[in-house]
Amino acid sequence: MQINHYIEKVLPVYRAATEQELTICPGEWKYGSFFTTILAECRLFQPWATERFLDNGGRIVTGALNSLQELHGKYDVVVNCTGLGAKRLCNDHKLVPIRGQVIKVRATWVKTAFYADFDTYVIPGFEGVTLGGCRNFDSYNTEVSRYDSAAIRERCESLLPSLKGAKVLRESVGLRPHRDPVRVEIELLPTTNGSLRVVHNYGHGGYGVTTAPGTAKYAVKLVKEALQTNSKL
Repeated sequence: MQINHYIEKVLPVYRAATEQELTICPGEWKYGSFFTTILAECRLFQPWATERFLDNGGRIVTGALNSLQELHGKYDVVVNCTGLGAKRLCNDHKLVPIRGQVIKVRATWVKTAFYADFDTYVIPGFEGVTLGGCRNFDSYNTEVSRYDSAAIRERCESLLPSLKGAKVLRESVGLRPHRDPVRVEIELLPTTNGSLRVVHNYGHGGYGVTTAPGTAKYAVKLVKEALQTNSKL
């Protein structure tokens, strides 16, 4: 097995799976890895993050925006985290949705996460076990597909047969804002009476929560650079 040195540096435990561990799931698995990590349930994490933002003096203003230039004169720097909205706001044709669908089931006996071929994963969480998944490139369909549901269950139950008959709690569909590469950079947007400093931070695809701490720190660094009077903008 080839070691992933990037993961090895950030995870508490990361090693090759033992021969015994490779027999947990049916099939003649020859390679695998075992690691420990943290789990963030987005349905819980996002409200918590919003509360932290408000508690620290942040304000949420709701409104329609046709262009980032409309914000000129209102803020010193704008951080653009509009996800798929950046496709229109920034005329960014590199940004595309990748549709994902998951099934949440009740399976309290599953204590370990599994990830296998064809984007197949079983992840125990705070509100049941998540079964996935799919990646439909450039799809805007937000409806649950019974065909995807059937395929997900078939793959996950083949990976972990004990899931057969597990009660479905809910099914969810989401659109991941994918861009290659992820856009985290400064841009000086011309306006009718000057310019607007913008720090873009979008296009993370299905890895938004995973990569958020790193890209957020880099975005903050760029904001500080943009605020400097001797900025090279």
